[in-house]
Amino acid sequence: MSQFEVIRDVGETLKELLKETFKANGFTTVSVSTDRPKKDNIKNLPMVNAFLFHIGFHGNYRERTESLVSTHDKTGNVVEFFRDAPVYLNAHFCVSVWGNSPGEENLLLGLVVKTFLENTIVTGELLKGDSFYPDDKLNVYPNLQADHNDTMSFWRSMSEELRPALFYFVRFRVESDRRSSEVRRVIGREIAVQR
Repeated sequence: MSQFEVIRDVGETLKELLKETFKANGFTTVSVSTDRPKKDNIKNLPMVNAFLFHIGFHGNYRERTESLVSTHDKTGNVVEFFRDAPVYLNAHFCVSVWGNSPGEENLLLGLVVKTFLENTIVTGELLKGDSFYPDDKLNVYPNLQADHNDTMSFWRSMSEELRPALFYFVRFRVESDRRSSEVRRVIGREIAVQR
């Protein structure tokens, strides 16, 4: 497992989730992209674009201490060791739609909202890539602080015309591979007293 690939895999997970939802709802010609949302990169219409534009530490980030991990080895024995605490990050996405008409764009944007509304926590087989642990969950949140000014600033920074867009962020974790040597606990002691 290569945990450093998790940022790429978060984007691929959202891309595949959107693709599957559009196909399930009869939109078989809609393309989904994670490229920079510029007219030059839009090859086919209609297209939905989920562009990662910012990564930031989660708001509750504090000094991290090692945590004790208990697991089992191949023979079934309990193995314990200390590992660095995970780092939680937020991946910020701008989701935009590119259609043949404003009506088509509105329809596609509505399905994007419905998709993320029904998939606020992405787990299991929906997670794409090799960087996820079996118990990983991606939390998908709408960015409630984003407003019209953010939309205008985003498109201005891309040197593009103003387009309908939604801002979401996805919370995920990065685990450290660094671990201590195995910890052996004292299970019992025998004491003998001699006179």
